[in-house]
Amino acid sequence: MRLPEHLEPLLTDEPVLDVYSHGPWRVPDGLFEEISDRIDGLAADPRAADLTTDEHKLLTLPASLVTAEIFGILAFLPGGGAIKAGSWSQLPERLLYKHLVNPGPLSTRMTRWDAPGGRWRPPVDWLIEAPDRELAIELARDCLSVLEGVQPLEERRKALLRMYDDPPECDVNLPKMELREHWHAHAGDDIVTAVPELLGPVGYLEWVCGGLLASYEHLTEVAPREESVEVHLIQLLLQGSMEHVPAELAVALGEDRYGDLQQRFPGERRGFKPGAWQERTRAWLVRALVAGAADACRGWLDMAMRFVAVVQGLPGDPWFPKAEWIPVGQFQTDLRRLYAPRRRVVNPLTETLKSVPAKAPRPAGPRTRGRPEIATSLVGQPEVVQALEELTRGDEPVRLLLAGPDATGKRDAAQELAKALAFGRDPHWVTDNLFTGQRLSDAVAKLHADARDCAGDRLLIIEGLDGIVTDPGNGEAIASELHRLLAVHPDLHLVALCDAGGEDRIREINPVLPQRFRIARTRPFTAEGHAELFRRALEARGARGTRQAVDAAGALLAATPPMQTLRNARLAPHLADQVVAAVRARAAKDTAQPAKNTAQLAKDTAQATKDTAQATKEAAQAAKDAAQAADGTAPEDESRDAKPVVRKQDIPETLDTSLAAGNPLAELHSLTGLDTVKHEIALIVAGTHAARLRSESGLQITPPTRHMVFTGNPGTGKTMVARLLGRIYKRLGVLSSGHLIEASRAHLVGEYIGQTAPRTRRLVERALGGVLFIDEAYTLTQSPLKGDYGHEAIAELVKLMEDHRDDLIVIVAGYQQEMAEFLAANPGLDSRFPKQIHFPDYTDDELITVFGQLAAADGFKLAPGTDDVLLAMLRRAPRGPSFGNGRLMRNMLDVAVANQADRVATAAFAAAKKKNDGTGKKAGRTPTKKELITLTADDLPPLLDHPEEFFGLYL
Repeated sequence: MRLPEHLEPLLTDEPVLDVYSHGPWRVPDGLFEEISDRIDGLAADPRAADLTTDEHKLLTLPASLVTAEIFGILAFLPGGGAIKAGSWSQLPERLLYKHLVNPGPLSTRMTRWDAPGGRWRPPVDWLIEAPDRELAIELARDCLSVLEGVQPLEERRKALLRMYDDPPECDVNLPKMELREHWHAHAGDDIVTAVPELLGPVGYLEWVCGGLLASYEHLTEVAPREESVEVHLIQLLLQGSMEHVPAELAVALGEDRYGDLQQRFPGERRGFKPGAWQERTRAWLVRALVAGAADACRGWLDMAMRFVAVVQGLPGDPWFPKAEWIPVGQFQTDLRRLYAPRRRVVNPLTETLKSVPAKAPRPAGPRTRGRPEIATSLVGQPEVVQALEELTRGDEPVRLLLAGPDATGKRDAAQELAKALAFGRDPHWVTDNLFTGQRLSDAVAKLHADARDCAGDRLLIIEGLDGIVTDPGNGEAIASELHRLLAVHPDLHLVALCDAGGEDRIREINPVLPQRFRIARTRPFTAEGHAELFRRALEARGARGTRQAVDAAGALLAATPPMQTLRNARLAPHLADQVVAAVRARAAKDTAQPAKNTAQLAKDTAQATKDTAQATKEAAQAAKDAAQAADGTAPEDESRDAKPVVRKQDIPETLDTSLAAGNPLAELHSLTGLDTVKHEIALIVAGTHAARLRSESGLQITPPTRHMVFTGNPGTGKTMVARLLGRIYKRLGVLSSGHLIEASRAHLVGEYIGQTAPRTRRLVERALGGVLFIDEAYTLTQSPLKGDYGHEAIAELVKLMEDHRDDLIVIVAGYQQEMAEFLAANPGLDSRFPKQIHFPDYTDDELITVFGQLAAADGFKLAPGTDDVLLAMLRRAPRGPSFGNGRLMRNMLDVAVANQADRVATAAFAAAKKKNDGTGKKAGRTPTKKELITLTADDLPPLLDHPEEFFGLYL
């Protein structure tokens, strides 16, 4: 019986802050001292130095208004009435210790808890006393800023900061309560979701009731309790010393449930004993705890405490709950009592009273000493198989580093090793994404926690170790820490997975670390390996293949270029899905013989004599056997089972992993307009052909740089041409797959230090073999924020473009002027993009053609006169940088289709209604099929008197 992994810090003696709605969090060393220094620095700021108060009861007087404001914020940030526990849960006492008038001893008990209410609300509380209200609001925002870094409070803190960044338009000198109402009403949904107290007391009560009922229903499923939901709510009210049912519950729970509570309240109140209820509730939570519902128990306690805080504070905001008997402390004690590590002593009776003597152990041999022999199903990886056999022979701790390309069996090998080790717990997987962007202290703390948890009885598997240690932020420190942990925990079993060459990248960062591992490398599969994988894939799909078919599939897969993650071992299932589906479809067609032919065959057969029938049967069987022998299967194989049989002719000649059929050059030439673009691409294609001819003639050639810049306004076909260009280059043999990966700034730039370079590398890895299309690339250099990571993304991209120039094309796109500024932002950019293609706006006639093509693709036809009305609209549309071109035509078509649907549906309804009234056909008629697929001029959007309205409606 184990506690969920994320709750295990509660079993330690580490400094932990446990806000129940977030979860336990190990406080990094030195963080609280750093925040205290920030608070002192803000209080000493010249803007705030003279702002003091003599009214605060807990701070040394005169108290800084900034310090008083932060005291209120610290009570509010965990949540109104939310449970805050852990050995370092005294946030105001720890962060403001030197400012307290009567500081007491700080507790380090893990079972300590409180549930602060706090009536602080944005924008200001104590700072309302400052004579300059704008300065007060500015300082209140700074108070939130200095509290950065307390992870359980970060979501709510950042949401509040967004309120200050987008304040409402109102008089800042309004009274405090009116000012708060304006700010709360202006808050967006994302802010209110994170800080539901801004909904007001009734809205917050409704939010709390929703969580309380959900957690109670979940707990009663795993640990049934003999009481209804209504009785449960009443007893919570009584536990909170309430004398009546608050009327606000009619809004939060509905009038029916509120009426039921009122009716039952007097009866439940008589004889209610808080102590007895507390004991029953504690026992109920313990039953749910051992049933595996620890998170649901914590959720219910948190919502129950908030419920008490809210109802006690009505009609105002939630306040610090009065004396109540909700067993929070008892639950925390029970959690440690049940799950904390404890010493064990063997009872002698377990040995003396055994009725069956233990079997004598087998003598240790070369394969039986230590661990059992491993049974591996790996294909084509002899080096890895040998390493697994060696590791499972001895008793030494497993330290294995598997390096190789993606989808070559590294994860399967780790799983098989874990199974052979036969630990009582499943392996613990850790990926590089868990460390990306973390503070160094948090990353190291997680690594230590994983090592402590796995030491001795659990296999730790780290995926992407090379990516972790090469991270420019924390990689070197984590590599050193991992090397130290391998020495500190001699019983730690660890498997690390890396990409091809990963062991060399680790060695460059920490030359000693790879020496602690047994290194085994996986290889790309040969044709024989692919054939075996294909045979297994057929078996998994209930089919089988002839020897020739399996060999042909292996040769095909070995020659198939990868695309993104569809590579190596993942290709065989991909091909098997296509082939088995085709074989099953053909078999179904062959067996569906017409009844007439079957009857005729039976009639003809009945006319033959017995001898002739026997001869015919023998001849047919001989022909069948000969055909099967030629195909490579024995006659008895066909009758062995009813599995579909895949033959050599079922294997396609090529496997297109991009699933893009058709001729991309023909599709390019069929596009409307874009004559200059087509000409430029024709020159590119001709140059590629000429380079191939020179190479075949033995002439020396230098591969050109094929990265490009596309400029033009929105909707001019840049993305569409980029996709076609990838397919064209694939047909020319320049790119291995020709797929397109669309990206923007958000795909490249991280939020924190150390995230941008790995994010850019992962994006480029996805695009290898194809085209990486970065739209609005100029946004990488246009951020007004200090310390923006856009330039880091550009630097990493430039390096990767050069490293993978043989099988990657990068196309950056955007407005013409902005892209010129983008290319000038980095000295290496302009030379990396020698080809620039401009996409002009469509003419009116071209846009009308595009509209007709889009309508035809959707199954519609245009009525006569529609083009003229559309042309009149386009002539009145303003042509600026935001003009939508083809995108505008799609939007206008959507409007026209919606109008047409309304028109035909209204006509059909009117016809049906009049027919039901008995008025006959003259009263109305159902639209014809032609009318259902025809768009008329009346269906188009209306002509606008003011051209500027065009953008608001259709762009």
